[in-house]
Amino acid sequence: MDDIDWKILELLGDDARIPVKDMATMLELGGKEISDRVKKLKKRKIIRGFKTSVNWKKAGKRMASAIIQVKVTPQERSGFSAICKEISKDHRVKDVLVVTGEYDLIIFVEGGDMEDLSNFVTEKLAPKRDVTGTYTHMVLEEYKRDGVECFDEENKRLKVSL
Repeated sequence: MDDIDWKILELLGDDARIPVKDMATMLELGGKEISDRVKKLKKRKIIRGFKTSVNWKKAGKRMASAIIQVKVTPQERSGFSAICKEISKDHRVKDVLVVTGEYDLIIFVEGGDMEDLSNFVTEKLAPKRDVTGTYTHMVLEEYKRDGVECFDEENKRLKVSL
């Protein structure tokens, strides 16, 4: 990794759709060199993927989200690795993080509605032998997600009558 790779990562982190031509101009390099560097970063799994932040509510799709804190009994040789990999395979799971504190894992999940998320907790997560407790937080409103603000800047003032 050199300074150019770091700059490419910063540019893609801000906008994954930035054209190679624009990056080449900004970094004063050729487009082929930028493309080759991005391919190498992907091959080395430094770039894990490219993602679009979607406001599903505005798009008209019902979506429910939750943050689940999980207590887990770590396994002798694998620690939390095996349970984290197993949980990660569910399509509703967006993030699995090992954390410090009273709970061992934080899981971000999305589903069609609260019942879908409830089913995930009661049917998929809680019955696992290594899971000793959960605490679920349903997301009521989003103001920033995936590093992107999710609110309109309109100042909605209340009408005042005197």
